[in-house]
Amino acid sequence: MSERPMSLMMRKMRAQDASEAASKQTPIASDHSSENDKPQYPFRRAYYFFYGTLMDPDTLSQVLKLPRPHIPPVMRRARVVGYEIKLWGPYPALIEKNTSSLQSVNGIAYEILPQTQVDRLAANETGKYCLRSCMIDLLNDDDNVQETIHGLTFLWDGEHGEQRDGTFDLKQWKKKQLRDLD
Repeated sequence: MSERPMSLMMRKMRAQDASEAASKQTPIASDHSSENDKPQYPFRRAYYFFYGTLMDPDTLSQVLKLPRPHIPPVMRRARVVGYEIKLWGPYPALIEKNTSSLQSVNGIAYEILPQTQVDRLAANETGKYCLRSCMIDLLNDDDNVQETIHGLTFLWDGEHGEQRDGTFDLKQWKKKQLRDLD
């Protein structure tokens, strides 16, 4: 039995509440942070939505510096509604759509545990992306929404002229990475 998805208006309201909470509780290190910079409040575990290269378990493991030999990170199939993908060079950029858009972006959700992982993600995403709260639909094997949760994702924060229309294909990106290593 499939559940009826939450209305877009309700998603936006819940995301706004989550955004306000996240901005008060989730510190992000900047490129200028030092080891002496400490969060002013305790870190809270959160699910992060990834829609590009970080959907690849090996890439995510490298960015987060998971210990080797490592067990691949537990990733859950997910989507966000009210967003679209543009491209910045070969990389996808998540863009928030207007409030009436039901367009969705598929990706994965991963639970970030220690603050050091958040810091590593922020450094990986560069200044072109900003951390934002979002509502994440966790999907079951039939692509039905199993659960909708508050989470975080990296949205495009660069100039609009730097983006172009296009799609991101993880398999093609991985093939290109392998070719570049040869």
